[in-house]
Amino acid sequence: MQQKTLGDIVVGEHPSQHYKTIFSQKTGFFVRQEEEGREEPFWSEDGPELLDLSITNYCERCCDFCYRQAKPSGSHMPLSDIEFVVKQAKEAGVIQIALGGGNPNQHPQFVDVLKVIRENGIVPSYTSNGVGLTDEILEATKRYCGAMALSLYPPFDYCVEMAKKISDFDIKLNLHAILKSDTIDLLTSWFKNSPAWFSYINAVIVLNYKPIGGSRELMVKDAERLKLFYESAAACKTVKIGFDSCCVPGIVTWMNVNPALIDSCEAARFSAFISEDLKMYPCSFMVDTEQCGDLREESLIDIWQKSPVFVKHRERMMYNSCDGCGHQMLCRGGCVFLPELNQCKYK
Repeated sequence: MQQKTLGDIVVGEHPSQHYKTIFSQKTGFFVRQEEEGREEPFWSEDGPELLDLSITNYCERCCDFCYRQAKPSGSHMPLSDIEFVVKQAKEAGVIQIALGGGNPNQHPQFVDVLKVIRENGIVPSYTSNGVGLTDEILEATKRYCGAMALSLYPPFDYCVEMAKKISDFDIKLNLHAILKSDTIDLLTSWFKNSPAWFSYINAVIVLNYKPIGGSRELMVKDAERLKLFYESAAACKTVKIGFDSCCVPGIVTWMNVNPALIDSCEAARFSAFISEDLKMYPCSFMVDTEQCGDLREESLIDIWQKSPVFVKHRERMMYNSCDGCGHQMLCRGGCVFLPELNQCKYK
């Protein structure tokens, strides 16, 4: 793989797989462009395009639905370990690192973390619960990050306050909203009649709830509520709406979306997750399982290309069990790790 930078545009050449990537570090625009007569690759053999990196398991909110069970006693990844990961990410051609946790901006060296990533030619982003967003951190976010996200929690007045503060720094802000049984009706109503404070945000990103460490009662299983939710999202004209790949089964079931705008799960195909203890997983929701590689024992690129965990995950997606479904090649079986997430089975 060869990579060159033209202004704020990063072009990655993948001659062995006959495609290239084009990424704008300024706007976040990204596209894979295959050579004429070639199909889009199923996975990037050269290395991941995106890394989800958990730099802390510290969080003051202690939400009962948190799949990481983050808490005030959580630990921070040492800066030396972060530099170790970033160096390997650069060598593998990673173009974006999404920082998570825990609440990543409460890492005691967070500004240094952002600087290290950007100085290695990689664009950082992060999701915050809003706590600890000092002026210094927001200034660094403006300087080093492509964008950031604010998680939606009650009380919603606090979200409004934080969205306004972030907007005042002219930072591109997305609102991350988890689709749960206690939020779906609220989100549906907001998409039908968006509140005025949505003017502070770039887009609402819907994340399907994953019952890891939390109650399965929070999963939305009512087909009528799901149908109404997706239809309201499709009809909304007042705010941009995006979805994580865990929502794709619902999207192809209840929305009429241009297939070119839909990305099925990219775990082990174009992205990977690294926990604060340097374990590398196909997906963050596999954390605390044995389905990982150890960066203390193997390199990032060796885990990506050769680890049985990653190879098997790709095979499960390639040879999914959805024969006969018209959306099979688009959805690729949905989540192969937690099939119960796949909302299409409730139609």
